[in-house]
Amino acid sequence: MSKMFLNPGQPLSTCRNRKCEDCSVQRELNCHFNIKQLIRFILFFLPAVFIAGYEIIIFNPLYVVAWVVMFILFFGFIEIRVMCSHCPHYAEPDLKSLKCWANYGSPKLWKYRPGPMSGMEKIIFFAGILIIFGYPLPFFILNSTTISYILLIIYIAFIVLASISLKKYYCSYCINFACPLNNIRKEIREEFFAKNPIIQEAWKKERI
Repeated sequence: MSKMFLNPGQPLSTCRNRKCEDCSVQRELNCHFNIKQLIRFILFFLPAVFIAGYEIIIFNPLYVVAWVVMFILFFGFIEIRVMCSHCPHYAEPDLKSLKCWANYGSPKLWKYRPGPMSGMEKIIFFAGILIIFGYPLPFFILNSTTISYILLIIYIAFIVLASISLKKYYCSYCINFACPLNNIRKEIREEFFAKNPIIQEAWKKERI
């Protein structure tokens, strides 16, 4: 699995440390990813996707194609531009695609842009999330069966549960401070910035 992800013993290209051993932030931040994290992330949202896909297919299978296209366009390209291109992982020069748990395999078509997201980027990010997960909702209603209404409740419950799990197990350790969902403490951010001067400088410029 080492070829699938970055070497866990090698610092990121933005980091000035020469080794990860005894790093003061490694217990607070997740600088490297693995297959278990990728699988767990997929499993968080898979039940909701299956339920929604089932309801859309019952109504008309062609609408599933539209939903799949939305997934690919947003998570494979748009989100990469507005959010992922701010992440330190995006800066790895030898990688042509992302090796993280959220957008694994997505192509790096844009340049790395350290620093926070703009207001418009945040709007696009949240709008995309709402469209993707809001798209299936009308189909539960249009199918108009008791099972569909029950599945609608289950779908919403799974989305809420997945969001809570994401916040607890991923957003609380993520090094992409630009993401609106990131909730790393300020002191940990500052400690990370001190080890990553390029990122630190980009964030300082935005604060001025």
